[in-house]
Amino acid sequence: MDSQFTNSQSQVDNDNYVDSDMVTLNGFSFCARHGLELCGKCPTDNRMINNMQVEDMLNDTLTEEELESKWQGDDRPPFEVTGQWTKVGSGKPGCIMHKTVACEECFNWGDKILSDIRGKKKTARRSRKERKSASRLE
Repeated sequence: MDSQFTNSQSQVDNDNYVDSDMVTLNGFSFCARHGLELCGKCPTDNRMINNMQVEDMLNDTLTEEELESKWQGDDRPPFEVTGQWTKVGSGKPGCIMHKTVACEECFNWGDKILSDIRGKKKTARRSRKERKSASRLE
Protein backbone atom coordinates (compact mmCIF):
# COMPACT_ATOMS: atom_id res chain seq x y z
CA MET A 1 0.00 0.00 0.00
CA ASP A 2 1.35 3.42 -0.96
CA SER A 3 1.56 6.12 1.66
CA GLN A 4 2.98 9.57 2.08
CA PHE A 5 6.00 8.00 3.76
CA THR A 6 7.00 5.81 0.82
CA ASN A 7 10.62 6.56 -0.06
CA SER A 8 10.95 8.83 2.96
CA GLN A 9 14.47 7.45 3.38
CA SER A 10 15.68 9.23 0.26
CA GLN A 11 17.38 12.53 0.94
CA VAL A 12 16.26 15.60 -0.95
CA ASP A 13 19.12 17.98 -1.71
CA ASN A 14 17.53 21.42 -1.98
CA ASP A 15 20.93 23.09 -2.26
CA ASN A 16 21.76 21.37 -5.56
CA TYR A 17 18.97 20.79 -8.04
CA VAL A 18 17.80 21.78 -11.48
CA ASP A 19 14.37 22.08 -13.07
CA SER A 20 13.12 23.78 -16.23
CA ASP A 21 13.25 27.27 -14.70
CA MET A 22 15.99 27.28 -12.08
CA VAL A 23 19.31 25.72 -11.17
CA THR A 24 20.52 25.80 -7.59
CA LEU A 25 24.23 25.29 -6.93
CA ASN A 26 25.40 25.14 -3.31
CA GLY A 27 22.26 26.97 -2.25
CA PHE A 28 22.44 29.83 -4.77
CA SER A 29 19.75 29.98 -7.46
CA PHE A 30 20.11 31.06 -11.08
CA CYS A 31 17.85 30.96 -14.11
CA ALA A 32 18.43 27.59 -15.75
CA ARG A 33 18.20 28.89 -19.30
CA HIS A 34 20.85 31.64 -19.08
CA GLY A 35 22.75 30.85 -15.86
CA LEU A 36 22.16 34.32 -14.46
CA GLU A 37 21.38 35.33 -10.89
CA LEU A 38 19.75 38.50 -12.25
CA CYS A 39 18.11 37.82 -15.61
CA GLY A 40 16.01 40.33 -17.51
CA LYS A 41 14.87 37.76 -20.05
CA CYS A 42 13.36 35.25 -17.62
CA PRO A 43 12.77 37.71 -15.58
CA THR A 44 14.26 36.85 -12.20
CA ASP A 45 16.43 38.37 -9.50
CA ASN A 46 17.68 35.78 -7.02
CA ARG A 47 20.14 38.00 -5.15
CA MET A 48 17.88 38.58 -2.15
CA ILE A 49 17.15 34.89 -1.54
CA ASN A 50 20.77 33.96 -2.28
CA ASN A 51 22.09 36.57 0.14
CA MET A 52 20.03 34.94 2.88
CA GLN A 53 22.16 31.80 2.40
CA VAL A 54 25.34 33.64 3.44
CA GLU A 55 23.90 36.24 5.83
CA ASP A 56 24.96 34.48 9.05
CA MET A 57 28.46 33.82 7.73
CA LEU A 58 28.87 37.47 6.73
CA ASN A 59 27.69 38.67 10.15
CA ASP A 60 30.13 36.30 11.86
CA THR A 61 33.08 37.10 9.57
CA LEU A 62 32.88 40.82 8.76
CA THR A 63 33.19 43.75 11.09
CA GLU A 64 30.21 46.04 11.52
CA GLU A 65 32.10 48.72 9.59
CA GLU A 66 32.73 46.38 6.64
CA LEU A 67 29.08 45.35 6.58
CA GLU A 68 27.87 48.94 6.59
CA SER A 69 30.38 50.44 4.18
CA LYS A 70 31.25 47.62 1.76
CA TRP A 71 28.40 45.09 1.69
CA GLN A 72 26.00 46.10 -1.07
CA GLY A 73 23.41 43.48 -0.16
CA ASP A 74 20.73 43.01 -2.79
CA ASP A 75 22.40 45.67 -4.97
CA ARG A 76 25.66 43.72 -5.29
CA PRO A 77 26.84 42.70 -8.76
CA PRO A 78 25.07 39.44 -9.66
CA PHE A 79 26.85 36.14 -10.18
CA GLU A 80 26.75 34.21 -13.42
CA VAL A 81 27.16 30.46 -13.97
CA THR A 82 26.69 30.42 -17.74
CA GLY A 83 28.71 27.53 -19.15
CA GLN A 84 29.98 26.53 -15.70
CA TRP A 85 27.53 23.77 -14.75
CA THR A 86 26.02 20.63 -16.22
CA LYS A 87 23.94 17.70 -15.05
CA VAL A 88 26.30 15.06 -13.70
CA GLY A 89 25.69 11.31 -13.46
CA SER A 90 23.15 11.62 -10.65
CA GLY A 91 21.08 14.13 -12.65
CA LYS A 92 22.05 16.84 -10.17
CA PRO A 93 23.85 19.98 -11.30
CA GLY A 94 27.61 20.02 -10.88
CA CYS A 95 30.53 22.04 -12.11
CA ILE A 96 31.81 21.37 -15.61
CA MET A 97 35.45 21.54 -14.54
CA HIS A 98 35.32 18.79 -11.88
CA LYS A 99 31.94 17.13 -12.66
CA THR A 100 31.22 17.50 -8.93
CA VAL A 101 27.91 18.28 -7.24
CA ALA A 102 28.34 20.99 -4.56
CA CYS A 103 31.86 21.81 -5.77
CA GLU A 104 33.39 24.09 -3.16
CA GLU A 105 36.10 25.22 -5.53
CA CYS A 106 33.75 26.43 -8.27
CA PHE A 107 30.63 27.37 -6.32
CA ASN A 108 31.81 28.70 -2.96
CA TRP A 109 29.53 31.72 -2.86
CA GLY A 110 30.49 32.86 0.63
CA ASP A 111 34.17 33.10 -0.31
CA LYS A 112 33.31 34.87 -3.57
CA ILE A 113 31.24 37.47 -1.71
CA LEU A 114 33.94 37.95 0.94
CA SER A 115 36.56 38.41 -1.78
CA ASP A 116 34.39 41.01 -3.50
CA ILE A 117 33.82 42.87 -0.23
CA ARG A 118 37.46 42.79 0.82
CA GLY A 119 38.74 43.56 -2.69
CA LYS A 120 40.73 40.34 -3.13
CA LYS A 121 39.61 39.63 -6.66
CA LYS A 122 43.05 38.91 -8.09
CA THR A 123 43.84 35.28 -8.65
CA ALA A 124 47.26 33.71 -9.04
CA ARG A 125 46.55 33.22 -12.73
CA ARG A 126 45.60 36.85 -13.20
CA SER A 127 48.72 37.98 -11.32
CA ARG A 128 50.95 35.87 -13.59
CA LYS A 129 49.29 37.39 -16.67
CA GLU A 130 49.85 40.90 -15.30
CA ARG A 131 53.54 40.16 -14.61
CA LYS A 132 54.03 38.79 -18.13
CA SER A 133 52.34 41.86 -19.63
CA ALA A 134 54.47 44.18 -17.52
CA SER A 135 57.70 42.39 -18.47
CA ARG A 136 56.83 42.72 -22.17
CA LEU A 137 56.37 46.46 -21.79
CA GLU A 138 59.81 46.93 -20.23
